Amino acid sequence: MNKKKIVQIILIISLFLLTIIFYKEYFQADNKILENKKENNINNEKIKETEIVKEKKDANIIQNLRYVSEDLIGNTYILSATSAEINEKDQDNVDLFDVEGEIIQDSGGKIEITSDTAKYNRENNNTLFKKNVSVLYGNHTIKADIMKIDFTKNSIEILENVHYTNENLGIFADIVEIDLLKNKLKISMKDQKNKVLVSEEN
Repeated sequence: MNKKKIVQIILIISLFLLTIIFYKEYFQADNKILENKKENNINNEKIKETEIVKEKKDANIIQNLRYVSEDLIGNTYILSATSAEINEKDQDNVDLFDVEGEIIQDSGGKIEITSDTAKYNRENNNTLFKKNVSVLYGNHTIKADIMKIDFTKNSIEILENVHYTNENLGIFADIVEIDLLKNKLKISMKDQKNKVLVSEEN
């Protein structure tokens, strides 16, 4: 093999090596930059979507809400909450949080309610209180998981884990019903075979 061929082979190998190095240095680096840009764009889009959802949700949240209404029989209903959320698809029903309610009766009686959450219907004032429900009605104190006020029926139902106290008397029951027209309170069990459990409070 003459020197000329050896030099040609060395040049070809060198050119080949330089091509490989050039490709790795520039083309692969460009690909990585493009991939990083794509990832950043995707992440930015996700952040924007999250922000839009948060903005929409924030737009539907009302702080320190208060409703005052009066029914046909003269009862005044006051309902307040630390915050409330309005559902765009069902704007008549409002979700309330950290709730206080008060029914001031035309006869002079008063029913005070507190709960963690509630669902309020702005059309008919019917309210469903939930979680840590506490009701003060004269010298009656009632704690439960759920309370339903139905102004169309002038009735209140207090349900689930009901504990009623009156002076030194304690009662565990399934349901307490209050008739807003007759101002009567009824304590009962869902299954009539079960008896209301009565205990003496200290």
